[in-house]
Amino acid sequence: MKICVVGNAASGKTLLSLRLGLLLQAPVFHVDSLQFDVSLNIRPHQETRVELQRIQDLPTWIIDGYGPLDDLQERFEKSDVIVLIDIPLWQNYLWGSWRFMTLLWKPRKELPFGHNELQWRHIQKFYMGLKKVHNLMRPELLRILQQEHLKPKCLIIRSRSQFKKMMVQGLATGLI
Repeated sequence: MKICVVGNAASGKTLLSLRLGLLLQAPVFHVDSLQFDVSLNIRPHQETRVELQRIQDLPTWIIDGYGPLDDLQERFEKSDVIVLIDIPLWQNYLWGSWRFMTLLWKPRKELPFGHNELQWRHIQKFYMGLKKVHNLMRPELLRILQQEHLKPKCLIIRSRSQFKKMMVQGLATGLI
């Protein structure tokens, strides 16, 4: 099975991807670990593209995140299931704030080893990016996912209760 999980930052993509990986015994790949270096600067797009292409050619995967946007359509085409976590923007801010508090005790494993998210420039960029992604990327994603051939394999999570249900029951609550 090939599953693509997308959504704004701090929407629960990684949490859901890891849970689905356990339930389905499928490998989980985090785009953030491919796209960012240890200083949390974006790597050259071509490096990320090559690695994502290699992963997308595997027989089974769960890919958590976006990557270069011009490659997203191809990933959607190759996916058996597309999960868009489309929670309200205020919830992204709340969950993001919680994430930064938990980083005081342990770093996120899905980012390059040795990174430090608790830098002012990164925190500032994170909060500014949430609204930008919500206002610009979200409408584009919703438009793309309305394509007739993608609709049958698309699952959109819009609430905390839907998210919790997916965490417990996996894709049985959605498409499969």
